[in-house]
Amino acid sequence: MNILITGGTSGLGKNTVEILANDGHQVYFSYLATEEFVTVAKQMERNFDNVKGLSLNFCESESVDVFCSSIKDLGIDVLINSTYVGKPQTTYFHKISPEDISRSFEENIIPTIKITQAVLDGMKKRRFGKIINIITEAVIGLPPMGYTIYVAKKAYLMELSNILNKEYTRYNITSNCILPAYMQTKFAEVDERILEQMQIEHPLKELLTVEEVSQCIKFFVDASQQVNGVKLPINAGTKLMM
Repeated sequence: MNILITGGTSGLGKNTVEILANDGHQVYFSYLATEEFVTVAKQMERNFDNVKGLSLNFCESESVDVFCSSIKDLGIDVLINSTYVGKPQTTYFHKISPEDISRSFEENIIPTIKITQAVLDGMKKRRFGKIINIITEAVIGLPPMGYTIYVAKKAYLMELSNILNKEYTRYNITSNCILPAYMQTKFAEVDERILEQMQIEHPLKELLTVEEVSQCIKFFVDASQQVNGVKLPINAGTKLMM
């Protein structure tokens, strides 16, 4: 299958690209054109004949529009919405300006919507498609302090997935969500003392890894189209969806 994953040069995105490429899929991934990520993208292309990186800056609307135009003819069968601009933890709600909230939505939600719309037309014509949204377990119950913007945006995407289920199941297009717990990556680094405490309090005494989440993404890629509308928490049962 032709697979597109947004954000493929670090953490969960990079690991997922590698796992799916090893399965023989044609994998496209987006990357921010910094020196570091360009180097990683080129190395991934050298490592896999079936992997192709595409430059994309979520914070520039022109870049998003060019990207959307470039993917329309790729015959994308699976879209994995993974990119997030910013850090999950910021500050208390009352300290965040409306302008900062608006900017964050513009830099995260709008690009994701545009990219999803860009691939949906082809999926409808082929009457096949899979959309996999990376959410967060923080949408379950009470989120951590300072997660105002992050959780609000992820909750929006999860509800958007419900709408996609309603409108596009008749075209044989599925939309599923993965809700991973904390993973130790550059995206969500915490102080070593906090990290140690999190491990002590974890029921398995081991924090979730990107490899474990990537395997769950692979499950949705491989799954029957009967698997649709699923919200899958990956958190050792510490939070349950009711």
